Amino acid sequence: MKKIFVLGLLVLISHTTFAVDDARAWKKESTLDKQFNVFKSNLNSWKGFLSVKEPQLNEFYKVVGDSISKLEGVVSKTNVENAKLKSTIDGLNENLSSTKTKLDESLLLEDSFSTMGISLLKDTFASVMYFIALALLLTVGVLFYLFKKSHRITKDAKEKYVDLEKEFDAHKKNNLERYTKLNRELHDAKMKLGAL
Repeated sequence: MKKIFVLGLLVLISHTTFAVDDARAWKKESTLDKQFNVFKSNLNSWKGFLSVKEPQLNEFYKVVGDSISKLEGVVSKTNVENAKLKSTIDGLNENLSSTKTKLDESLLLEDSFSTMGISLLKDTFASVMYFIALALLLTVGVLFYLFKKSHRITKDAKEKYVDLEKEFDAHKKNNLERYTKLNRELHDAKMKLGAL
């Protein structure tokens, strides 16, 4: 019996020793989830209830509180960094929009120029110049056609005038000859009448 008692005492002491070691085994785990699972698995259960010693619970609560404090610190640092990054991004976006505006203005100035107080795009100016050149060529073509037509009319009129002048000279010469002839006949008739 003494042997049984010693054996029972030995089992009880070893169980208590291992329970103490197991009760602190959760501290060896790296994450809070694993620590909680190990802590929970090493608790004594009785009729579906888990029993824990208050110092163990306080120690676990302190570790959880420290972890939460660290996480809150990390979250606050992350929030501060996020705010700084957001501020930086907003500044960069403003700078980008300002740069885009300046680029658009620069491209507009590069693609346009001012003449006689009017700002024109180079493409518009080129189109206007081509239109003016085409209109001038068309005008020159029309004027050349009108010149040729009037030159032909003038040439025809000069030819008609020369023909008319020749005809008139011929008529004048014929009339002069006839007049002279009539005058001679009249003179001859007067002379015959006067001799009579």
